[in-house]
Amino acid sequence: MSFSSKSKNELARIRTEGKCCNRAELSGIIRVSGALEFGGFQKMNLRITTENPAVARLIFILLKKTYKIHTEVIMKENKILNKNHFYEIFIETANEILFDLEILKLEEGSMVLSDGVPETLLKKACCKKAYLRGIYLGGGSLSAPEKSYHLELITHNDFFAQELATFINENYDLSAKCTPRKKNYIVYIKESEKIVDFLNIIGAHQSLLDYENVRIIKQMRNNVNRVVNCETANLNKTIEAAYEQMRKIHLIEATVGIDSLPEKLQDVAYLRMDNPEASLKELAEMMNPPVGRSGVNHRLKKIMEIAEDLEKRGEHL
Repeated sequence: MSFSSKSKNELARIRTEGKCCNRAELSGIIRVSGALEFGGFQKMNLRITTENPAVARLIFILLKKTYKIHTEVIMKENKILNKNHFYEIFIETANEILFDLEILKLEEGSMVLSDGVPETLLKKACCKKAYLRGIYLGGGSLSAPEKSYHLELITHNDFFAQELATFINENYDLSAKCTPRKKNYIVYIKESEKIVDFLNIIGAHQSLLDYENVRIIKQMRNNVNRVVNCETANLNKTIEAAYEQMRKIHLIEATVGIDSLPEKLQDVAYLRMDNPEASLKELAEMMNPPVGRSGVNHRLKKIMEIAEDLEKRGEHL
């Protein structure tokens, strides 16, 4: 089962007592998963579809509790999308419901679709959360955090998508953005922390915990890989530096001889030749008497300068 399906199954079990929240949630679901059909003069039928049986059952319950409507949930085969089944709820002459949920409105005596977020329904904080829960149940999807951090809400209207993103950002500061995709308009959130906040807002607390667990493990693995990559890069630098030091020491040995160096530099030169893979810290610990890492580094720099001076004078192999 996908992460989206698990989160929707959890959310579909939430039962709110307040009629205001039931209306807000139902309005969100219908706004993104409902289709309007003309049923004759001044009559509008409503068809709601979903691929999730738990969401279909919730819609049935919300309609019954809020509007005393007893309708049927019909399971159909989904041949177009090559998926097993989808669930459909059909309501004939749904004008009263559509006006009450602010999906339809009257303009100059005519019924028109309301493109914006239903302001009257969403005056309370609880109703705002219920509305977003409905939007997610009707048209949301969430990528598994193992793969990527991406939550999206699929809408069918450009203006509504912009209004929804503004509503989310003004109320919850989730950095939601919009983008067109084929015939749809997507409101999406990509930051993992913001996705966690969204799940908390709509009440998907178990999904939030599961998401966080995966996110933490993924972050730990990334940190480990980052440390390993950093250590590998440092090791490569150490090897490259040691190789160049060895080359310079061999140049001195082949021209003026290592014994021509000051005694302190001779000790470091011989130590480096005997331990070509050792780090500066390891060389420092081998010195007798021991010196600090910076002391070894300083002496090796002196040796490098002497070798470079010999190269400039043409005394090279």
